[in-house]
Formats: sequence, structure tokens, C-alpha cells
Amino acid sequence: MSWVQSKLFWKIAGLYVLLSVPAVLGLGATLYTTLDRNAAVQHRQTVLEQLRLAAAPLNGSPKDAQFIADFRKTLPTDRQILLLDQLGNSAESPNSSQTIDFTLRSLLNAAAASGISVRTIRPNDSPRELLAACRRIDTSPPKKLFLLITSDPSSAEQQARQTATVAFHATLITWGLGTLCLLVVAAGVVSPLQVMSRKLQASVQRDDRDDMLLNVSDRQDEVGDVAHALYQLEDQLQDRIVGLEQAGRDAAASIHLLTAVLDSMIEGVIAIDHDQRILFLNPGARRLLTISDGITPGHRLYETVRIPAFLDTVEESLAKKHVSTLEYRNPRDQAHHLLVAIPIQNSPQTGAVVVVRDISDVRRLEAMRRDFVSGVSHELKTPLTVIQACTDTLLAGALDDPSAANHFLRQIEEQSERLLQLILKMLQLARVESGQEILHLANVDAAAIAAESLRTLRTIADTRNVQLTLSGPSPLHLHTDQQALRTILDNLLDNAIKHTPPNGTVTVLLAKTQLGTSITVKDTGEGIPEPLLERIFERFYRVDRDRSRERGGSGLGLAIVKHLCHALNAQISARSRLGEGSQFEILFKS
Repeated sequence: MSWVQSKLFWKIAGLYVLLSVPAVLGLGATLYTTLDRNAAVQHRQTVLEQLRLAAAPLNGSPKDAQFIADFRKTLPTDRQILLLDQLGNSAESPNSSQTIDFTLRSLLNAAAASGISVRTIRPNDSPRELLAACRRIDTSPPKKLFLLITSDPSSAEQQARQTATVAFHATLITWGLGTLCLLVVAAGVVSPLQVMSRKLQASVQRDDRDDMLLNVSDRQDEVGDVAHALYQLEDQLQDRIVGLEQAGRDAAASIHLLTAVLDSMIEGVIAIDHDQRILFLNPGARRLLTISDGITPGHRLYETVRIPAFLDTVEESLAKKHVSTLEYRNPRDQAHHLLVAIPIQNSPQTGAVVVVRDISDVRRLEAMRRDFVSGVSHELKTPLTVIQACTDTLLAGALDDPSAANHFLRQIEEQSERLLQLILKMLQLARVESGQEILHLANVDAAAIAAESLRTLRTIADTRNVQLTLSGPSPLHLHTDQQALRTILDNLLDNAIKHTPPNGTVTVLLAKTQLGTSITVKDTGEGIPEPLLERIFERFYRVDRDRSRERGGSGLGLAIVKHLCHALNAQISARSRLGEGSQFEILFKS
């Protein structure tokens, strides 16, 4: 009986009552009214018909009275028939006299004039109204006779009301049966709908919903069709949900990947709308433009960047819908930045993507390239100039003087050797930088290699009155390339000897630490300014160019050392103070 609590059931029942009760009441009223009216009409027609039948044989003869007496016996008890003369006296008893009231007199006059008259009257001696019909009888020889029938309509009305009551009762019974049928039909419709309403809740398991829909779909009616359609829709919805979940996961993965890519970019990326409100900015943008964490999406670009040229370039890109670029120097750290403003087109979200890239390294490399070209030019120019001058002098006649010729030829030999060493170092540096240097890794004694390098350079050190020392464990085994390690030590020791004044010391320290094996070359020379330590490993870079050329340096030694250390997976670091010397440490990790 849960369907009794259904709102739909009471809506159907209420609508049925709202429509049927007025119809039943109207039908009852119509029945009573119609039957009363029909009963009155039928009663009138019956009276007229009886009047016609009674008047047909009358001709004013003595037999008329007997006929009327016999005809009266056939009439119902509520009807009376009288044969009257024009004075209203009974024609059946000529000697009797009676007085008729005004209403009957008026009825006779009307019948006399028109031949027949029918109306409702109330005689003085009658408590109810009577239907009276009067007909004029034409006789020969002419005399005026009138046939009058009076009838009490109450019996006809009562019979009509009884008929209407029976009909109304039948209508009520029919309405009751209809109500019962409605309850059965409504219950049959509402009950499965209630079941579907409960089972289609989100908290219900899908298997329970499917079982319910399959059971209801067995009904051979529209409710079953709806359940079957819902079952199919459930499958489609489930497939759609699975598809949407997969699409959501894919979109989330794509967003996560895109965010991770943007966050990992060294370039700064800022997305703005057409009002220059920030939609997105990555950590690279915060780092390059020094944007605080307080700046979040929703702030305007001019609240973030205070560089007028930057803002003008972005404004131009938004206004003209084309890519705009700008190279500028950040006033805070003097770094070179490249700005590219790209308008967003063919998208509901209009705006632009601003990409900022730090090109300080590019500009530094360009400066290094210029320095390299300049350095190579100077390094090649000096020996070639000397060789050319000596050659010109010899050709001019010095060749005939053995002593002068020998001097100039020795200079040509020295400069040729210097030129050859410069070319060989450039070739070696090119091989190391390109990864074409062939390394033969093996277990070698680093102490023995250091001692051999010191022995080779001792003659040069002695000429400069520089003392060479070696300290540390021996042997010291190291897995590396012997020739590469020798080249590294030769260059570091040669550099240290050249920049150490007389009576100075160059020391090679060997040590085994927790981090690995370290080889340190330390001198007591003039030292290197700390701001220049980052550049000493650049090609052809010299702290003091003029004095380095006087000492015969090529400016490639430390560059070769750096790249060989990188090839051997070793780390090289430099520390120095002016007037206290320099220290270069090579660490081979364990």
C-alpha cells in the first residue's frame, strides 16, 4: 500500500475527483431537470391525446353523456373529464347547475375562441395546481359544448423523480466502479514508478538498478517500455561516464604534464588575457623577473613588471595581433633577457603568451667568441711577425753574416716551435671539447705521474728559482687515463711556475678523502682577483694579458685542463687571493 503515499497517485486521484464529481453532480441535476421537463411534456401530450380521443365521437347527441361516462372509467384516478356547455354547466346532466370559478371560465372562453386551450390552473377547491385542457365541440345544429380534462401532474413528476433517483444511483455506482478501476490502474502505474524512483538513486548499486529495470521492463505496457529505455540509457550513461572519467584522467594527465613541463622550463612563461591580467606564470618567470609569491593569477602585468619597454612590447603584440620581440637588460641583475610576446588567436580566451629567456650565456659566448678570434689573431700574429721580420732581414743580406744569420734562424725556430705548440694545443682542445679525444682508462699511480711531471719541469723551475715539492701518499692508485692526467698536471704546474716569483714554491698535494682522490697544485704567486676566477678557464683568457705574453703563455692551458677533467668525470676548482698565491684542486670521486 505504499502507493497510497505517492504524490503522483494523489495527483491522479485528485484530478479524477476534480473532474468526475462535478460531472456526476451535473449529470444528477441534468437528469432531474430533464426528466421533470420530459414528464411534464409527456403528461401534457397524454392529456391532449386523451382529449382528442374523447372529443372525436362527440356530436351533441344524447349518447355523448354515456360515452363520456364510459371514457371516464378508463382514465387514471388523478384525471377528471367533464362535458360542459358554454355557461360552464355539465352537459351530461342538463337540469343541474353549478358555478365555475374564474380560471375555468377563462379556460372556456379561450377554447371558444381558439378551439382548444391548455394551461395550468388552481381551482378554488384544489390545494394543488392542475393541468387543464379544454376543447370546443362543434355540433349540428350548432350549439357550444366543451370537453374539459383536468389532471394532477404530481404523480408524473413523482414518477420522473423516482426514475431520476434510480438513474443517479446507477451513476454513483458507475462512478464508484470507475474510482475502483482508477485505483487499480493508478496503483499499477505508481507502484513500479516508486520502485524505479527508489532504485535509481545514486546510492543504489548498479546491479540492483539493472535487476529492477529488467524486472519492470517485462511489463507489456508503456511503463515497461520506459524501464527498458532506462536500462539502455543506463548502459549508455555508464559507457559515457567511463569515457568521461578516462577523458578526465587524460586531461588531468595532460594538464599535469603541461604544468610540469612549464614549471621545469628555464624560460619564463606568462599567460595574460586581453586586459593584461595574469592567467598563469611558471617558476622560471618568477626567477627571471624576480616576481614575489604574493603575485598570483589575477594581478595585472604592470603590477609584476616595472620595465616600460617590456610593457610596451606586450601592449603592441596585443594591439596589432602579431609576435613582438625585445632584447633588454634587467636593471636588477644586469642580465640580458629576450622577450617574445605571442598573441593568442583562434581561441575563446584572447590574450597573449609572454616568453622571457635569459640570453646572458649567449651574449657571454659571443663575447668569448670575439675574444677567441682576437686571441688567436694575437697569438698567431706575434710569431708570424717575428718570423717574417727575421726572414726579411736574412733576405736583405744578413744571411751572408754567419753570426747574424744564426741569431735570426734561432728566432725563426723558436717562433715556429711556439706557433706549432699553439696549433697543437688548439687541436687538442678541439678534440677534447668535441669528445673525440681517445682516453685509455686504467689503474695508474698518481704519485708517480706527479713526480714525473715535476721532474720534467724542474729545469724550467730552477731557471726561475722556483722550488717544486710533492707531498702525499705513494703509491696513490687512481682509475684514469695516464696521458690525460699528465697533461693536466703539466699545464697546471707550467702555469704555477710562470706566475710564481723567484724564491717561491709550487707544491703538489696528493690526498685520499671520503669524497675521493684529490690532487692539488698550490703556488705562492701573485694570485688571481676573486671576481675573475670564473673566467680563467676560458680559451685565451688571461688575467694580465701583457705579462702572460711575455711569459710565453698561450691562454689555452686551463681550458684544456677543464675539458680533460670533465672527460675524466673529475671536478676542478680554483681558489686564490691576491698576493697569497693560487690553488687548483682536482677531485676524482670514488
